[in-house]
Amino acid sequence: MRLQTLALAILAAALASCQAGGPTGALVSARQAVTPQPAASVTTSGTPSLGASGSWNGPQAGIMPPFKESAFKYRKPLEVLDGGRFLRVPYDEFVDINKRDEVPVRKVRSWYVQKLPAGAERELEYEAGGAKHFYRAMGKLDGGSKITMIYIHGRGGNRDWGFDDERFGGNFNRLKNMMLKAGGAYIAPDFTDFETQGLTELKALISKYRPLTTGKLVVACGSLGNSHCWNLALDPQASRQIDGLVVLAGFPDNRFLTSSLVTGGRQIPMVIGHGSWDPDYDYKPMVAFYEALRAKAPDYPVRFLLFETGKHGAPVRMIDWRDTLNWIAAL
Repeated sequence: MRLQTLALAILAAALASCQAGGPTGALVSARQAVTPQPAASVTTSGTPSLGASGSWNGPQAGIMPPFKESAFKYRKPLEVLDGGRFLRVPYDEFVDINKRDEVPVRKVRSWYVQKLPAGAERELEYEAGGAKHFYRAMGKLDGGSKITMIYIHGRGGNRDWGFDDERFGGNFNRLKNMMLKAGGAYIAPDFTDFETQGLTELKALISKYRPLTTGKLVVACGSLGNSHCWNLALDPQASRQIDGLVVLAGFPDNRFLTSSLVTGGRQIPMVIGHGSWDPDYDYKPMVAFYEALRAKAPDYPVRFLLFETGKHGAPVRMIDWRDTLNWIAAL
C-alpha cells in the first residue's frame, strides 16, 4: 500500500468515526523545528515499504518484563504493513484518555500506577560546559545497567515530565517499573535549549552513562526534543554511543537519509511513533521519511507506529515501551 492509499484510508476512518520533512542544514534548530518544512517528495512506486502485509504477534519478549500488559499493550492493529514494521494502531480518545484518566490528560486512575520503592528515584546533577544541570534517574546508575534509556522532553517540559507517574496515562510509571525489574537505568534530564548548547549538554550526559551500561543505550525524544535526537544521531561522537532512537510526535530530518548511518556505516535502530491527527507535526512527512529510508536501505532496522486519530500527545501516552525496547535490545 502506497502512502497515498494509506492517507485515504486514514481519512476514511476518521470521517466514519465522526470523532471529535524536516529542516536541513548543519544543525536542526528549535526555530526551524517549530515550523518544519515538508519532507522531500518520495516516489513510492516499486518500493517495498508499505507494499507487503504482515502479521502482529503481540509485544516482543526480551529484557523488559511484562508489567500491566492488559492495560498498555497495543490493541489489535487496524493494519499491519511492511512485514510487521508498520503498524496502524487503534486509538480512541474516549477509551485512552477519558476512561483511563481520573482527570483527563493530567491524572491517570490509580490502578495504572505502581509507585517505586522509597529511594528508587534520585535527583542528580551532571556537568557540561562549566555549568551544572539537574536530571532525574532510577535503576542501576553506578554501572552494569543492562539497558539504559534517556528521555528528552519537548518544548515547555523539564526533567519531571519523563518521571511523572500520573500524566501520559501512567506510561512513564510503567517504564520505570519495567526498568527496575530488568536491571536497567532510566534518565530524564534538564538542558538549556533545543539548539547547540542543549546538544552539548546531552552529549556529556550520554558520555557519562555509556561506560556504565553493559547493554543498549537508547535515546527517546518527544516533540521538539526530536531536534536533539537527529543531531545526536548525526554527531560522530554521540552516534557511536547510541544503540537506539525513539522518535515520538516529531518531524523528519532528511540529512539522515544521506548519512553514513544509511549508506554503509553503523546503523542505529529506530522506532517512530506518530498520531494521524497531530495538529503540530503532520504525520505524512514522517511516513514519507520512513518510506524513503526503506527504499534507500531496505534492511535498515526501523519501525513505524501510526496511532489512528491520535493527536500530538498520543505517541508518548500509547507507545508500548516493553515492545519497543525489547525490539531494540534484540538487534
